[in-house]
Amino acid sequence: MWVWVLTRKELKLRNLRELERTKKISFRAWLKNVEASSILLWDTTTKMFLNIKYVDESLYSTLKDLPCGSLIEISGYWCGSIFCIENVKILHKPLKEELACIDDLPEDPAEFTKKYYLYVKSPRYARAIETYSHVLELARIILRRHGYVELPTVITGHVSDPGLRGAVKALVQLYGEFFELQSSVIMYKQLYASVFDKIFYIARNVRVEPLENIKTGRHLVEFTQIDIESTVGGEEGLIRLAETTIYEVINHIISRYSDLLESGRSRTLEEQITRPPYPRLTYEEAVEEVKKMGYSVKFGEELSFEAEKALTEKYNTPIWILHFPIKARGFYYIEDPGKSGFNVDYNLLLPGGYGEVLDGGCREYRYERLLEKIMWHGENPSKYSWFLELARAGLIRPTCGWGLGVERLVSFIHGLRHVAFATPHPRLPGLIGP
Repeated sequence: MWVWVLTRKELKLRNLRELERTKKISFRAWLKNVEASSILLWDTTTKMFLNIKYVDESLYSTLKDLPCGSLIEISGYWCGSIFCIENVKILHKPLKEELACIDDLPEDPAEFTKKYYLYVKSPRYARAIETYSHVLELARIILRRHGYVELPTVITGHVSDPGLRGAVKALVQLYGEFFELQSSVIMYKQLYASVFDKIFYIARNVRVEPLENIKTGRHLVEFTQIDIESTVGGEEGLIRLAETTIYEVINHIISRYSDLLESGRSRTLEEQITRPPYPRLTYEEAVEEVKKMGYSVKFGEELSFEAEKALTEKYNTPIWILHFPIKARGFYYIEDPGKSGFNVDYNLLLPGGYGEVLDGGCREYRYERLLEKIMWHGENPSKYSWFLELARAGLIRPTCGWGLGVERLVSFIHGLRHVAFATPHPRLPGLIGP
């Protein structure tokens, strides 16, 4: 038996009208506009227009001279449908009102990314970032409940994940040598799962995506994955854990933090994220289905974004695609013993056109096969010498795992048009925010 322990202590504007009418209330908000009998405020949850009455008329003089974007603390109580203000405390006054008063988002994700730091107080953006925080905390609770040990993420290394599907890796020079910024912690996961059995990282990754991927709504250069690896459970166990994690995270946000979502979004999520299990298609079955829908897919290639969207619209629920051809994936996936030429791997697609949110599989651990597959993929084995040394010594155990894209999940939860609005620090292909 386990219990959620997350709480929200600070009173937010969105909950203001729900409170007892006889109770004294104190809350913080930014000032938008003030009149003798009304006030317009906003905080990270919403904008709110209040009809007000001043217990002390001098409070109006205090408020009306404040610049837009001033942070104030208001104390008072409900007088029927009017809020009676007893006291106002000025917490912060901005110097440039035109910048402090920004409370909404531009529609263009590129424009947003260039100056996202000016939009952090927008309720629409702030609610998504709060959800981002809840997703991480909830996932940690679930994984620890299942016996997983968290490790700190890796930033630099001699080599990173080669299976980037169109993206390239970023290099950094340190002490006269070049190292790779981690695009995935795949080999480190295999290393530590071989010791602790069940491990996870909240991994920050960097991938230099093609410029055209700025338009997909799904790609970031810098992003976060909940990366897990385990020696127990196998493919079936890891798929079930992924389904449990996504279902419980979203279900808890709906039940506990629905005020962070736009009106009607909770109902959509309840319709789409039903209790697992979710439908499963093999790669071959998925290719056949999208071909019938009119999409062209060459065997061994990824499904296009449009084909994925069509597939998820058909099912209107998360859907698994299993067992991709070997040539479509990195060298670290193990070949399906029952079907030559295919991996033991799995991707989870989200409904509504949000596409792949999770990528995983079971790993190759045998030295001879690793060396063979590295060379088959055109990679230089010397780059992976530390990992091959472990494999040759039999120190890498059979494992399976997955990586869950946090920003993509948050984008889906909020129904956002672009993943740029789902990350605290957006970095888009060809456009790196401050």
